[in-house]
Amino acid sequence: MAGYVYLIRVGDLYRIGKADNLDKKIRKLKPDELLTSIMTKEPETLEARLLRKYKSQRIPETGYLKLTKRQISECKKQFDLKGNLPHTLDAEVSITLFASFLLFGTNFLILNYFNVGFLRNISYSFGFASIPMIILFLTGSFGGYFSDDLSLFSLLTNRIKGLFIAIAMITMAFLMFRLN
Repeated sequence: MAGYVYLIRVGDLYRIGKADNLDKKIRKLKPDELLTSIMTKEPETLEARLLRKYKSQRIPETGYLKLTKRQISECKKQFDLKGNLPHTLDAEVSITLFASFLLFGTNFLILNYFNVGFLRNISYSFGFASIPMIILFLTGSFGGYFSDDLSLFSLLTNRIKGLFIAIAMITMAFLMFRLN
């Protein structure tokens, strides 16, 4: 469900949170300043990543963080889509697909160098390329989500996608190997 993720300042402390209605949440919290916010289709995902990233700055038993100016600037970049944290679980699948593509290409070039044979080369490359998808299926994460931060069911769709893509890759590898 779509919602907002925000970064507010209260005195010299900061808070990262999520809200369905940002205006209502800001009126309730009464911060000194709303530094930035972003509307996203998966606010709990981005919030969990940001809180995980800055967990060592968290003041125990509160939702507040003690951030340096550099960390504040870095955190704001995440909201501007210039940061390195994916904002959605779909981005996690994209990262994993990219890793599979890199593994396929690297493996293909290495095996091509050793003259393994075209069909066998493709077969082995598809097999190796399925590894990131298998990791996504088993752990629910490949690009950096921590399963502790997100509910099992929010990761379930990613795990199923990873399983089906891995099955497709392994099937392709098997068929190419049998054709050889």
